Amino acid sequence: MLPTKRSGVAAFREIIRSAWCAAGLASAFLVAGAVAGHAADLPGSKDPAFLKRYAGSQIIGYRTRSFDQYKLGRGGNFDKTETVEGAATRTIYLVPPGHTGLEIERNYQSALGDSGFTQGFASEQLDPYWATTWLAPFLHQLGDAYDATGLCTSIRYFNAKASKNDQDINVAVMVCDGGANGVFVQGETGKRLKLKPGQVVVWVDEIASKAVAINMVTVKAADMADALATKGVIDLYGIYFDTDKTDVKPESDATLAEIASLLKIDRSLKLEISGHTDNTGSKVHNLKLSQGRADAVKTMLVSKYGIDAKRLTAKGYGDTKPVVPNTSDANKAKNRRVELRKV
Repeated sequence: MLPTKRSGVAAFREIIRSAWCAAGLASAFLVAGAVAGHAADLPGSKDPAFLKRYAGSQIIGYRTRSFDQYKLGRGGNFDKTETVEGAATRTIYLVPPGHTGLEIERNYQSALGDSGFTQGFASEQLDPYWATTWLAPFLHQLGDAYDATGLCTSIRYFNAKASKNDQDINVAVMVCDGGANGVFVQGETGKRLKLKPGQVVVWVDEIASKAVAINMVTVKAADMADALATKGVIDLYGIYFDTDKTDVKPESDATLAEIASLLKIDRSLKLEISGHTDNTGSKVHNLKLSQGRADAVKTMLVSKYGIDAKRLTAKGYGDTKPVVPNTSDANKAKNRRVELRKV
């Protein structure tokens, strides 16, 4: 079966639900709510916050990274990838016997769609040769070293993305149909788990992007003055907005206060407040969003800090002036910024 690509949450959900209805199945197997007391789970492991397990499954592998690079499949046989960065968690489940890989895949697709994720690349590689080809680059991410020899006769893979709490969250799911003599070796314990013929194993990888700029120290008024005097411009990352919103968040107060101090110290200074976005979304949408954010910053400086509106100009540039290529979540975070320019 050739790889398929779908987009749009509504279309994604409808496709999955239609597939279930046609098969006469129901997606009620995924447990809703927290799952407690799974005695067979690997010690210290837990389900992702936004996605619960297929009923009766146990966690047989678990790995976390505070910050790491991760490759998402984007085409071909994992030869086309996109690299993302962030906090990463890998959870591996052993599904009870008697279920098919297709059944499990449809459940996970439906559950992610209901949680607001949009599916990206998907592929169903049913040939054992390609299953082996896919396993190597997928399994060895996040410092993993699982021995999966003879584990899968076929695999199903898809990834999906959502924005939650000011973070881009990517999820990659690989469903493995077990062979007649499948053995899973836990990287954490070295324990060998003998699978029943055809038993399904599921990898759920979550990568939550960390916007490096958000962790930067608030730029002081003196530093702003120095940058404007020498370069005429400074990029600020201490002014925050919710995803796709223009309201300035309270966490921005420290940076806004420094801008106000700068303007009160130098009474002749006039500034352009420039709004910038990454390249997610259409050009028209990004331009409107960036303008709205620049206007919101100007409004805050005038209404809350008493700055004369005549000294401020607000202008949105959308995604037309990136400071770095929009090739990763970390880079996109750097391009989402407010810029001060001396006029």
